Amino acid sequence: MRYPILLLPIGAALLSLGCTSVQVEPLAQADAVVCIEKNPKVMVSDFVPVLQDGFARHGITALVYDGQPPADCRYQVTYDARRSWDMAPYLSTAEITVRGPSRELVGHAEYHLRAKGGLSMMKWQGTKAKMDPVIDELLAGTRVAAAPTVAPPRSVVQPATRETAGLSRDEQIQALQLENLDYVEYQRRYQQILQNTAP
Repeated sequence: MRYPILLLPIGAALLSLGCTSVQVEPLAQADAVVCIEKNPKVMVSDFVPVLQDGFARHGITALVYDGQPPADCRYQVTYDARRSWDMAPYLSTAEITVRGPSRELVGHAEYHLRAKGGLSMMKWQGTKAKMDPVIDELLAGTRVAAAPTVAPPRSVVQPATRETAGLSRDEQIQALQLENLDYVEYQRRYQQILQNTAP
């Protein structure tokens, strides 16, 4: 009967190795639109969608670009995410960096599973469950600047095309993000969707 008693502190010690470490430098302010630089080395397939959803919860649209950043996008976001393996892959380390108009560091967040999660069952949580609290801490106090006012073109653009008619607001925004528009045109179309669709 002594063996189970001896194993209790050992098991507790092993579980404690799986503690999560989170370090955040909150983002004080940002524009209503930021740009995320695509990182092809990241193999966590849902990391960018989770990141975009996190920014959207705080009133910020996050566009993804590959290569040179858009000239009109003043706030740029970079990220890194690594997986570990224990019967199945899981997110063990992630980093989010935000740089401002002069490319100065204005926000930063790190997520890390100590000892790759140890024996904790929490290590198999999904990307969203792990990163949402980190993103919320990064953006909770962010002051969001109003989107720039863009004069509409002379030709009138209809609120919905045949392709977008009947789609929800979120579906129209997702379709818009796939068009690879420049910053000004994206903002104009984005504001138009917000004005002509229900949440």
